[in-house]
Amino acid sequence: MSDTHLQQRIALITGASSGIGRATARLLSQHGLHVVLTARRVARLNDLAEEIRTQGGTALVLPADLAQADSRIALIRQIRETWGPVEVLINNAGFGWGGDVASLPWETAQAMIEVNIAALVHLTTLVLPEMVARRQGWIVNVASIAGDMPTPRIALYSATKTFVQSFSEALYRDLRRRGVHISIVNPGPIATEFGQVAYGWPEQKSRRGTTPDQAAQAVWWALRRARKRVYVPWYYRPLRWLNLTLEWALDRGVHTHLRKWQHRLLGRQ
Repeated sequence: MSDTHLQQRIALITGASSGIGRATARLLSQHGLHVVLTARRVARLNDLAEEIRTQGGTALVLPADLAQADSRIALIRQIRETWGPVEVLINNAGFGWGGDVASLPWETAQAMIEVNIAALVHLTTLVLPEMVARRQGWIVNVASIAGDMPTPRIALYSATKTFVQSFSEALYRDLRRRGVHISIVNPGPIATEFGQVAYGWPEQKSRRGTTPDQAAQAVWWALRRARKRVYVPWYYRPLRWLNLTLEWALDRGVHTHLRKWQHRLLGRQ
């Protein structure tokens, strides 16, 4: 399928200051989309916007704290007033926390729920009515393989990503004949700041895994092909079936084998 149908579209990318969001913003601008960059780190957003403009792209910087409902409403209003309605939404913003739930501060848990779940749902509901009315729109929700394989020490993060997958799949079935395309991108370990934020890992350890550029290519492929579910890398796809078919075995070995598997997967030694 040609990608000309996506050129000149207004695309909002959340979490655009780093990692997958930053790489996705670059890539979409290269394919002719007008990108709106949002996150809390203004200096990083401005640097990215300047880079995009230097390469001939179009970028709009609108910083926002997506944990706040008022900020989400103001963000969509500003985009509409500046450029027009959002036609492509990339719900990428999110963060994790590593440790036992017994040690998880409620403030951190609440913030994770707000950013990983509430912001994604709220932004979707804010842009969806216009997409449905036009019978045209694209939404890509970035989940995780942790949503397929609930994992010790990132229990809440896993749960938020399971929610993203379920919500997105239901939307896909609801909207697929109404001109709005819903896609889910499930990355495995990505060489981003996630490990530093969630686990306090040193930068070198956090930089192991698939590159953000490869994840951005998956986002673009999902958009261009209107695919429901994409894995990065592709070979993690069987995990969702493994968790269902071998649930009893995983439960019995969850504190040994699964944790060892998680450590190897995320690059621990």
